Amino acid sequence: MEIKQLSFGYGASKPILNNLSLQLELGEKHGILGANGAGKTTFFRLVSGQLKPKSGAILLNERAVTKTDVSLLEAEPYFYPYMTGMEYLRFIEDDTSQIERWNGLFDLPLLQYAEEYSTGMKKKLGLMGVLLQKKRPLLILDEPFNGVDFESNEIIMSVLRHEQLQHRTLLISSHILPTLTRVCQRISVLENGEFVQTYAQSEFHRLETLVQGNMDEKVQAALGS
Repeated sequence: MEIKQLSFGYGASKPILNNLSLQLELGEKHGILGANGAGKTTFFRLVSGQLKPKSGAILLNERAVTKTDVSLLEAEPYFYPYMTGMEYLRFIEDDTSQIERWNGLFDLPLLQYAEEYSTGMKKKLGLMGVLLQKKRPLLILDEPFNGVDFESNEIIMSVLRHEQLQHRTLLISSHILPTLTRVCQRISVLENGEFVQTYAQSEFHRLETLVQGNMDEKVQAALGS
């Protein structure tokens, strides 16, 4: 997958994303690290086809990416009223044994209306939905760990590391660094609409030191000694 000089903005205002370029290998797990408002969600909506870029290209095997190539988990998944969790998943997968297999991990009340779920339960239902879209080669997860309890976070990280996902390229965002270092092979830092640097696994310790140092400086400046 190749993202070439991708830019996006509204009207004549300052671009939200500016000249983003990135190359991913087949099956790579790639993290996007950035603060709230850095442009992570906009970037994912461009890659998934929900938004059209002002300039640049998004290619998969040297052709334009289409919506049918992508499974996207939104940061805040939406489900139609009066639809049960099982009904939602049956739109994606007819084989209920596959649904039950995944639910053995996530333990959701699938006969209950999805709109009655907690934030974390909705996130797990949305994740099950994109995982069941097995034939789509690009999996995009926007802040999948937000609102999810500790045990479910651990399960999600283990699922994303599992060999069953080796044939799918993963883009995953977070503003919490350790959730990415435990899953990803590389991490790109997004700041003010630009990728400032990409770190390989062997460099994660340097990224962790940098982030910790920046936070310590901010706290020191705010609170003093």
